Amino acid sequence: MNSGFYNESPACHCEESSDNEGKNKQHYRKPIESKRGRPQGSKVSGTKKEVIDLRSLLTRCAQTMADNNTATANEFLKQIRQYSSPYGNATERLAHCFANALEARVAGTGSALYTALTSRRIPAAESLKAYQTYVAACPFKRMSNIFANKSIGRLTREATRIHINDFGILCGFQWPCLIQGISLRLGGSPLLRITGIDFPLPGFRPADGVEQTGRHLMNYCKRFNVPFECNAIAKKWDTIREKNSGGM
Repeated sequence: MNSGFYNESPACHCEESSDNEGKNKQHYRKPIESKRGRPQGSKVSGTKKEVIDLRSLLTRCAQTMADNNTATANEFLKQIRQYSSPYGNATERLAHCFANALEARVAGTGSALYTALTSRRIPAAESLKAYQTYVAACPFKRMSNIFANKSIGRLTREATRIHINDFGILCGFQWPCLIQGISLRLGGSPLLRITGIDFPLPGFRPADGVEQTGRHLMNYCKRFNVPFECNAIAKKWDTIREKNSGGM
């Protein structure tokens, strides 16, 4: 349970920790290190790995495409393909993805590529697994969610209704912690209304993804006895108006 949701941030015990560090340093002795090194006369074997600036190649390739210089752009793409890989390090994987996009633009198949990617329905469990991996590797998203949820809780401490407009809600992973938090409010939790906004999916059910997210959040609110309403919108963001959110 998120029992500290409405509490202020804990105080920093910097002085106490610094005193402990000082005590620990008094009992610390630097170990004697033995001298290590390469014996004289030995030679370092191995070949030097060629270093390629993939960022520069990608930028130059994009610039030539903007100038409609297709031949030069294809030459840059060949070099990028040679040094990028979907299974390499972070830079090589990123370059591979950008190369796919640039290649689609040269061939004029960008719309088809986007349709093929968006038509693949990713299960919520698979998305959650990927999200957990991302948050474990990069804590910035977690910290921004914590800060946002705590701010919402502080500013709506006495409100009877809370209405959140979430642009790009995807699977709504941010809101379970908020739901747990407001469920602990003395006197009962307020009515929570979330307007989930995302891009429409191709096909006959463009709002299927955001509606599924609303159902998951509804079940979660029932678990914690939080009154809940969901308004699912599947439109391009620049077409959204205030009246679309429904108000409170």
